[in-house]
Amino acid sequence: MNNKVKALFVGLNTIDLQFFVQGYPMANTKTKASKNEITAGGPATNAAIACSHLGAETHLVTPIGAHSLSRFVADDIINYGVKLIDPIENIDSKPVFASVITNELNGERTIFSYHPEHEHKLIMEELNLGKLSNFNIAMFDGFYPELSINIAKELRKNGVTTVLDGGSWKPGIEELLPLIDIAICSNDFTPPGRISKKSVVDVLNNYSIDKIAITRGEKSILAYTTNMRFELQIPKVEAKDTLGAGDFFHGAFCYYYAVNNDFELALKAASTIASKSCCYCGTREWMNVNDDIVK
Repeated sequence: MNNKVKALFVGLNTIDLQFFVQGYPMANTKTKASKNEITAGGPATNAAIACSHLGAETHLVTPIGAHSLSRFVADDIINYGVKLIDPIENIDSKPVFASVITNELNGERTIFSYHPEHEHKLIMEELNLGKLSNFNIAMFDGFYPELSINIAKELRKNGVTTVLDGGSWKPGIEELLPLIDIAICSNDFTPPGRISKKSVVDVLNNYSIDKIAITRGEKSILAYTTNMRFELQIPKVEAKDTLGAGDFFHGAFCYYYAVNNDFELALKAASTIASKSCCYCGTREWMNVNDDIVK
């Protein structure tokens, strides 16, 4: 069954510098971390890694470039079976850095990030869109909207299911939404002028998106389809580190939805994967634990 799933992810990669501490540091202090991790990260990247881990043939479109740190990012992604499509492969471009402080007492994380701007025209010129049609499912994290919109248009022509990781409302997302079949949004995804979750759903419905889920951290998932609204409880765990959990949710959802074409089942399975990832430190350790849920 696994070899039938071919998934595409489009969006951000980062270099995550993660530090584990006993409580968030106070200003003007020096804190010695108990441990640290350095990995490739970012919503689309982590989702692609999770989907690949579950057994899919996974491709990731993300601008990495020819910076001195690019090889580290690419090697870390490829190490997890993800096939890279880098539209700025030969262009010197600064990486996106994310410094992460994880509180070991409760697993909560605080992220500082810097996003250099890429030249979208250069990105588009390097990408052959005609090669990006033979997929079961594709996910977009909302970064690099021009790149995402052009790819989504090509995929929709070929009947590929498109999924939005709606972490937050980003510039240009209005043009991407008409090309989306399924939207999985965080509690922070709020269109301008909208407050209630029902109004967020109404906005997405207006773009003809008829499968919508709103994740709320450790709280239940609110889900909507054309014919029904339902609520899913998520597994209760003692969280050690929540970094990447939402990303892994999206990657797992894409895998399970491509396998079963069942919205509710895919949401349940994805929540199990995301919850499991919170039980381990860093964004990779959970994948080293073999059990029936993951495989």
